[in-house]
Amino acid sequence: MKNLCLPVLLALSYMFAAAAAPVPDENCVDIPDSRDSCSPLLACFGNSGEYFAGRALGRDKGTLAGVTNFGSICTGTWVSRNLIGTGQADFECDNGHWGKVIFHYRDDESGTVKGFGLTNHGVSIRAWSGHYIQDFLDEQSGQVNNKLMCGEVEIPLS
Repeated sequence: MKNLCLPVLLALSYMFAAAAAPVPDENCVDIPDSRDSCSPLLACFGNSGEYFAGRALGRDKGTLAGVTNFGSICTGTWVSRNLIGTGQADFECDNGHWGKVIFHYRDDESGTVKGFGLTNHGVSIRAWSGHYIQDFLDEQSGQVNNKLMCGEVEIPLS
């Protein structure tokens, strides 16, 4: 989306170019009550093995950016609707894919938010955001060893 600043995209491009597969940004820091607050963001696109790793910036609303393991850069916006316990993220990728994710679950202990959505091609999306995604997944589904499965592909978690 157009409101994402160029330095963020350049930083993301550098961060993901250095790795064999995209991983969450380890410099992403939670800053309470700040629009500069950052949360890691992961998503699986269907069961094809394609996944997204990036970050969400802001508090209550903001921008998101990241890269898929197929090399597509995706950007977007998100907003929290705390009064009803949901949120929404809209994104578009440079490969022509775009979509929406509705976040409707927040684990109070880990702060991890979980969501579901669809792309413009009808592909389902499962997404997670927060600093303790791995702890949340380990507790909720028993997935361990620093990996999250997206179809037949493992996402490396830091």
